[in-house]
Amino acid sequence: MKYKNLHIAFLFEIFIGFGTLISIAMLGPKGIAALSIIALRPILLPREEIKDPKHYYQKFYKILSNSLAIIFIMIVLIIVITQFIPAYKIKLPPIEVLFAVILPFFLLTHGVIGLINSSDMEKEKD
Repeated sequence: MKYKNLHIAFLFEIFIGFGTLISIAMLGPKGIAALSIIALRPILLPREEIKDPKHYYQKFYKILSNSLAIIFIMIVLIIVITQFIPAYKIKLPPIEVLFAVILPFFLLTHGVIGLINSSDMEKEKD
């Protein structure tokens, strides 16, 4: 089963990711609770059967691997900055806040990359 309108599903991820980042900025690590709104997505958005599972899973594997690569680069940059550049360590928020940001940032990144690729999927259908 997949969502009928992938554009709206990915926009939902973008808004939830961005909203969670804002709530973490305002409330600290407790703001991660705003991420629970993503549980409403299966209730709000209609679903349909997948017509070509192989093509569908290839596209979503590409989206997931690109999102994970961006998150990995972000984690490496955080480690490099905190370990090797002491002047920037003072300007960064505490580590617990940085690691609480990774999940909403992944959701935001996955939504953006998925939105871009879903528009490509629509072009391939035509």
